[in-house]
Amino acid sequence: MLIAIVHYHLNRGGVTQVIANHLRALDAQAALGGEDRCVVLHGGPRVDWPDQLPGTCGGEEAVHAVAELGYDGAQARKPRALASRLTALLRRSGGSPSTTVIHVHNHSLGKNTALAGALAELAGEGWPLLLQIHDFAEDFRPENYERLRAAAQCGTKSDWTGSLYPQAAHVHYAVLNQRDASILAAAGVEPARLHVLPNPVGDSGPLPPREPARRQLADRFGVPPDRPLLLYPIRGIRRKNLGEALLWSALARADWHLGVTLPPLNPVERPSYERWKALAASLALPAAFEIGGEAGLPYAANLAAADRMLTTSVAEGFGLVFLETWLAGKRLIGRDLPEITADFRAAGLRLEDLRPRLNIPLDWIGLAAWQAEVVRAYEATLARFRRQLPPPAELRRELDGLVVDGAVDFGALSSREQQQILEQVTGSGERQRQLRRLNGWIEAALQPERTVAVVEENAAVVRRVYSLETCGRRLRELYRAVADSPRAAARQPFDAARILDEFLSLSRFQPIRVEP
Repeated sequence: MLIAIVHYHLNRGGVTQVIANHLRALDAQAALGGEDRCVVLHGGPRVDWPDQLPGTCGGEEAVHAVAELGYDGAQARKPRALASRLTALLRRSGGSPSTTVIHVHNHSLGKNTALAGALAELAGEGWPLLLQIHDFAEDFRPENYERLRAAAQCGTKSDWTGSLYPQAAHVHYAVLNQRDASILAAAGVEPARLHVLPNPVGDSGPLPPREPARRQLADRFGVPPDRPLLLYPIRGIRRKNLGEALLWSALARADWHLGVTLPPLNPVERPSYERWKALAASLALPAAFEIGGEAGLPYAANLAAADRMLTTSVAEGFGLVFLETWLAGKRLIGRDLPEITADFRAAGLRLEDLRPRLNIPLDWIGLAAWQAEVVRAYEATLARFRRQLPPPAELRRELDGLVVDGAVDFGALSSREQQQILEQVTGSGERQRQLRRLNGWIEAALQPERTVAVVEENAAVVRRVYSLETCGRRLRELYRAVADSPRAAARQPFDAARILDEFLSLSRFQPIRVEP
């Protein structure tokens, strides 16, 4: 069987890392027996793509750059032309609809507005498809959604949202977790064509020595070598909620030093990041930025230097940090994302130092001011999806649901309100103490002496459930199921609007994700 893996690019990043790990997992399975081959079709860019590919790929000649697969530019692309280009490459690689599975990553995200239509053309010709969704345009990504809408208006599709999700008996969907599976099932994807495919996690092996890494951080970034390092290993994009990371720094004060590894690459994300950096400097917070950047340390060295890992992200597709931390021998503290971590807990992971809220007394902001701010931001965001606010009574119930015992979640505040809280906390020891009392779990999470038993237990769970070997078995079984599917129409209707309904609730809205 020929496995054709399709993505917009092979630049370093989350999805590209998944693709590389899939290839490694498939190669390990091939060593156990099997004649599957892989080709990789991508849009052209391949910064930091590994030079040595697994043997399953058949070498470098099995990686093909297809310019039409890249991100959209000024020139609109035609789905039929892209479908013809892909078909020609697949046939030159020895593929046919009866011997090939096409595994496409993030086809409906809005980065290439011709891709979904091209895949529908391929499905119409009988090519089996596995469409793996890591991220949804409907998940508060209005720029992506508007791009898809604009492209559809240039064509003839009246039900343009439905066309994003081709449906047929031989078109299967893979998602990262049960939350996303439930959303697609509610929209009408039949259970036999819907699969949960968690990302594999590679074990990076032993870390480098700690002391040289701490000396380098002290020399380059002024991180005191005798102060515990709270590492936040991310690019500083908006949904990573840097304001909350700075709040942790403010609450820990001289007991810990925060380290944020990388700046954002996307220019749209840069202004927010620079504002948080400037605020940290103006408040003299114990925080260092870009410690994994060009002048910083390699990722493994930062892991070696860290005493604990932090996450404050308000939204994730899969959430690798919830798994990778334990393999590095570290504890993870910070924000829980229950709709993501539910699967990890079901697998046996213990996430004791995470909570879904960081409570802020509402009277620090003012009820009326907070409500006006969140409603204004929510209404503006809904408008970009061509949606309106719910009726007043329903909106009131949803707003009331965001307040618990007179407190609101820090992650649900606007960046302006988050800044106000940070300024209050850094300027008042009493406010610091009040927040630590209100969120007593933070005090426990920051205790330097914590048992290592949970680290070892969680690492064992990750190695057992999310290993490359386990992923390879899942992939082979899944590819066989897709290949063996009948070539026929889907048996039930698909309602793409349900996907938007599921994501755009006020309970899932965080203004920081959509602010400029």
